[in-house]
Amino acid sequence: MSKKHLIKFLFRFCLSIIFIKPCISFSQNFIVKDEDAKLAESYKKLYPDETTVCLNSKEEYDFLINSDDSKKVSSLINISDEFIALKDNISFDKADFYNDEIEIIHPRAFDKNGRPISIQTLYKDYESNGIFFSDEKVCYFSIPVKTRGEKFSYGYKKKIKDVKYLTGVFFASSYPITQKIVSFKIPKWLTVEIKEFNFEGFNITKDSSIDGNLKTIIYTIKDLPALKNEKNSPEIAKYSPHVIVLCKNYMKDNVKHKLIETVDDLYSWYYSLVSSVNNDRDTLKPIVQKLIADKKTDIEKTESIFYWIQENIRYIAFENGIMGFKPQAAQIVYNKRYGDCKGMANLTKEMLCAAGYDARLTWLGTNDLPYDYSTPSLAVDNHMICTLFLNDKRYFLDATEGYISFNDYANRIQNRQVLIQDGLKYIIDTIPQFSKERNKIEKRSICILNNDKITGSVVKIFNGEEKTNILRSYATIETDKKEESLKNFLSNNNKNILISTVEPTDFKEREKPLEIKYNFELSNQLTESGKEIYINIETDKDFSKYEFDSTRVNDYEFYCKKYFVSTTEFTIPSGYKTDYIPSAVNLKYDDFSFNLEYTQQGNKIFYKKEISIDNAIVKKSEFKTWNKCIKEINKFYNDQIVLIKQ
Repeated sequence: MSKKHLIKFLFRFCLSIIFIKPCISFSQNFIVKDEDAKLAESYKKLYPDETTVCLNSKEEYDFLINSDDSKKVSSLINISDEFIALKDNISFDKADFYNDEIEIIHPRAFDKNGRPISIQTLYKDYESNGIFFSDEKVCYFSIPVKTRGEKFSYGYKKKIKDVKYLTGVFFASSYPITQKIVSFKIPKWLTVEIKEFNFEGFNITKDSSIDGNLKTIIYTIKDLPALKNEKNSPEIAKYSPHVIVLCKNYMKDNVKHKLIETVDDLYSWYYSLVSSVNNDRDTLKPIVQKLIADKKTDIEKTESIFYWIQENIRYIAFENGIMGFKPQAAQIVYNKRYGDCKGMANLTKEMLCAAGYDARLTWLGTNDLPYDYSTPSLAVDNHMICTLFLNDKRYFLDATEGYISFNDYANRIQNRQVLIQDGLKYIIDTIPQFSKERNKIEKRSICILNNDKITGSVVKIFNGEEKTNILRSYATIETDKKEESLKNFLSNNNKNILISTVEPTDFKEREKPLEIKYNFELSNQLTESGKEIYINIETDKDFSKYEFDSTRVNDYEFYCKKYFVSTTEFTIPSGYKTDYIPSAVNLKYDDFSFNLEYTQQGNKIFYKKEISIDNAIVKKSEFKTWNKCIKEINKFYNDQIVLIKQ
């Protein structure tokens, strides 16, 4: 399991493949018929950014009982796709993952007339940063195309040796699909439930029929747009149409055999995996005793262990596919000083247990996934953490979140169901959810007019994930560049802002808010015209560049809920009075709000800015409203205070 969904990674991987040596082209003497050229031209108008369109796609799922019964029930998938090229001289690339439980069988390609095309097929181990983590492998092949309007196709089979690994079937791909047919041929001896997700808004029909002992369920999808790899998009499981296949039980020799029918069955399989991990707790005891030696309370001791793992075990965020459910032994992760979420969770549990505490492995799906345990499937979980039972309270410890404080949780796991190890049984709980105030950024500024510049002092306070992100980033910066990088961060890389006398609190302190005090000098924000002075004391212009393009397809998802509160006190120079201050902007909607206002009290002007994004997401349906807000606040940001000489 990993932080990101395998399907999205596969999509991105397909987009990123580059073949240096082209395959033998089948199209050097290929003549495109007029009707195909016209068809390609019509699709090019419809999809101007695409190089190919899939005209017909088919996936057929068959099921069979394995003869040796070692893997119980398997599934054989027949995949065939037909394409038309929309450009000349392109290379169509295809990639798919496999491992010890999934076999890819003989990919082949054909021209329009069904004649075989010579293609280059590569099978290789999947690695990240030069480190091999699991049995995950990738198969990819390339089909060269010479002329726009050429049609070609490919086909191959995939065998899933154990149907527990048949989880999500996604309909969309990285190219547009005119028509796709996904069929499930379910024999009478097999009980299968198919759960549908994200069908609304798509042209999808479902048909079913029974022929003797075989039930066939067919999904026909038409005019399916290409998946778009857009910045800050939600994971595709949250918006792209797909089904989850739940193979529950099967009959053999008049005996019913369970597969994964309930959460009990899911946990039973998880438990069998973690029970077979050969942890050597004695190896960990010396470091554990060293970490807790001078600590007085249970909280101090458990914090010390948790923070040590964060700082000393490197998290490898690799996509390790559906085989990633068994953690490495704790001593291996400890000795190597790196691990995935499972390995780090297991090490956290073992070190806490070595210190005498009740700690347990815990499975969950991050908010990348739209499922909960009402869908008993391997698709539900993509992450593992550790739960500490201490003083009648449960602490959810995710050591992959570097610099996060004890009893604080990243947005990606907040409000998510968890499955907690409890011997042969289990506990289902929910991680607490925090409001936007948890991530509050507060800025307090005092400034004056000093000749032709605005000078002042600032106190800026970061909380929650806003703080955690800064601590992580700061830790990765080289020592001799830390000061410069911090000043650039505080000035938003604005060359008109000179930062000096920076006084931060301890960047290794997790428990308290991060507070940074500094002085600043603001240039080019003042214009004199006769007796009038035009000034602008807005320095950050938060979200000013976050207007969404009309071509964006997906929602925009932030890493956490946002809450900014800024107050600026400006002293009117002696001999001047206020002639004009910008009108307030107050924009409030269900998921976000912008409130910006100037007021005057005596010889001081107070500027207050409050911005919130309550659910960490701006939906596509809200883009029009959001963009209107951004235009309004930009107009406000660019407006100026006018002072007049008395």
